[in-house]
Parts: sequence; structure tokens; C-alpha cells
Amino acid sequence: MEWIHLFLGFLISNVLGYGGGPASIPLMYQEIVTHYGWLTDPQFSNMLALGNALPGPIATKIAAYVGYE
Repeated sequence: MEWIHLFLGFLISNVLGYGGGPASIPLMYQEIVTHYGWLTDPQFSNMLALGNALPGPIATKIAAYVGYE
């Protein structure tokens, strides 16, 4: 059941986030922290800083980090 929640949470934020990864970060925050409670505010901030430091698309790195946690 958790896989379905992960899929729906990121599907909604990425479909509605027109403009690429940086535009969908607030929508991902809403789903990850507020709606599902997978991460706390400090964890999301640390994950976002780490994702920005690494090369590649930010949305994919956020999804991989949350899925790993």
C-alpha cells in the first residue's frame, strides 16, 4: 500500500508542477511533509540541499530519497 501512496504523491506533484523540477518543489513539499508526513521540515530542507548539490534532475533525486527513507 505504501508504494501506491508514493506513486500518487509524486504523480500529483509532478503533473501539476508545470515548469520542471524547481517548479514542483513546493508541491512535493506539500505532499511529502504536510499531507503524508514522510519527512519533517528539517529533513526536507537537508534533502533539498543535498539534492541541489548533486548533478541531475532535482525531482528524481527527491523521489529517490523519499522512497529510500
